[in-house]
Amino acid sequence: MTEPVKTVGNVSLSTYQGLNGRNFTLAGVEEKYKFGKGYASAFLGAATDFNTEGMFVLDVKGGYDYDKNGIFNQNLRIRNKMGKNTEAVQIRYSPLSAEVPVSKNTSVYINPHYSGQMDFRKDKWTNSIGAFAGVTQKLNENASLSLEAQRYNLQDIKDNSAHNWSVNAIISYKF
Repeated sequence: MTEPVKTVGNVSLSTYQGLNGRNFTLAGVEEKYKFGKGYASAFLGAATDFNTEGMFVLDVKGGYDYDKNGIFNQNLRIRNKMGKNTEAVQIRYSPLSAEVPVSKNTSVYINPHYSGQMDFRKDKWTNSIGAFAGVTQKLNENASLSLEAQRYNLQDIKDNSAHNWSVNAIISYKF
């Protein structure tokens, strides 16, 4: 017998603070559909860089667990950003991510990935290999806080400038 589809909704607030001073802060709502070892979700939110513009963000995500405990997985995110000065689509694919519980309410994770983005305003495609790693702490039954570090442009491994690093914080509430 096939497992039923489960739905999980959440609201989240995320901030990505580049070590060179740039910022991207995003708030929105997501609905996730879980089926077997996979999931699909849609996210709608608003974002700002606190300098030049605000924008709408629409994400479509999917993933598949390689093991029954969901420690190892692959995932795909297609992000659409639309604003006064922004029209872009980003595809991020991670063939192997890991999230390991270290206690009842705490887990650590790592997500190496490929990212490609089409900037329609500049008519330019960019490629990047990156990774982020962090820790998630459940605050209560429905809320969690994640703190992570992210390295962009690993294809240029020698460039460890502040432009290629960020620290991120995500607070999420499931409903």
